[in-house]
Order: sequence, then structure tokens, then C-alpha cells
Amino acid sequence: MLLRLNDPAFYTIGLLLAAAMIFSPLMIAYRQQADGTRNIIDSGIVAGFDRLQSLVVGQGIVTSVTVNDRGGQSAVILAENRLGDPLIVPSAGAFIPLTRRELEVMQGHRLQIHYELAAAPGSSAEQVHIGVFQRGIGQNGWQLMDIPDDGEPISVTLNPPQCEAEYIFIGLWPAGLGEAGAVRLDTIRIERREPVECGDP
Repeated sequence: MLLRLNDPAFYTIGLLLAAAMIFSPLMIAYRQQADGTRNIIDSGIVAGFDRLQSLVVGQGIVTSVTVNDRGGQSAVILAENRLGDPLIVPSAGAFIPLTRRELEVMQGHRLQIHYELAAAPGSSAEQVHIGVFQRGIGQNGWQLMDIPDDGEPISVTLNPPQCEAEYIFIGLWPAGLGEAGAVRLDTIRIERREPVECGDP
């Protein structure tokens, strides 16, 4: 028997169908967001070439692309100026900013950052400045590190000064000038560690 337009069951079924059409996409989106958050907690953040090819760069730094030892592509970071050059605006060098979801997961925790890098082809770079920045960590956040000869990643730990991070920039700045200051960056991996006591926002 067909439902008439004024039949209460018609409106009830219509409302249920409309609710299902609205609710189902919301549930899918929620599950995807929860899965993404769980994945960041469990596996960390891995920035490979797909993300490194769009590194944000400040004055004194230029980037290009090269083929790495595994036959894939990597980013090349070249320092045209020395870190701290008074003629350029201070910046985070060549860096990746964390996304809003990544910030929400990572803030308030100690972070372990691993940089997989080497001297760029034709470069004799032996050191690189590593920087992890958020509000409360300015240009004094740079650490000068030796580039490992054995291919092991450079690892640094960040103790965040603020629990609510407006931003986190993870960058680097080769230590030399010109061709001597070029490094090949393969990946950056960020791992969430234990919660920390942070300063007041």
C-alpha cells in the first residue's frame, strides 16, 4: 500500500532518511579524524618528499630537488647566507609547519625529532643548524650538529615551553656559505613522547 502525502509514516520515514544522509558523512569524517589522530600518536609524523618538496623557506635559503641513494627524490637546502646574517630577516630557515591536527596531538608533550640528511651532491657540508620553534622559542632555538657519516639520523628533543602551541616549525639551516652549505634532506620524523609541565601561555 502506497503512503499518502499526509500519512504520518511518510514524514517519519522521510525524516529518518534525511537524518541518515546527514549523520553518515559526519560519522565517517569523525572516524577518519580519530584514525588520523591515533596514527599520529602511534606512528608519529613522517615528512617525506611529498611534503618536503613544499618546504617553507626564509631569506638566505633556497631549495631544489635531487635523486637520493635509494633512487627516490629528496629536497636540497642551500644556504646563501649564514645563520644570523644581520642583512636578512631572522627565520626558521627551511622548515615544515605542523598542521592544526598535528599541533593538537603533539602540544603539551616532549617531542623527538629525527632528521635524515646528508651533504648534498657536490657539497662538502659537515654541519647543519637544526631548529624546532614555537612561541617562546626564538632564534636561540638553533642547535649546530655534525652531519653523520654513517647515514644515521640526527635526533633532537624539544621540551615545549607552552602547552598550547600556536605553531611548531621544524627546520634546518646548513652551516656554510654557497655550495659548501648544501644538504640533502630525505625525511623528517616527529615522535610524541611523555607529557611535560609547560609554562603559562
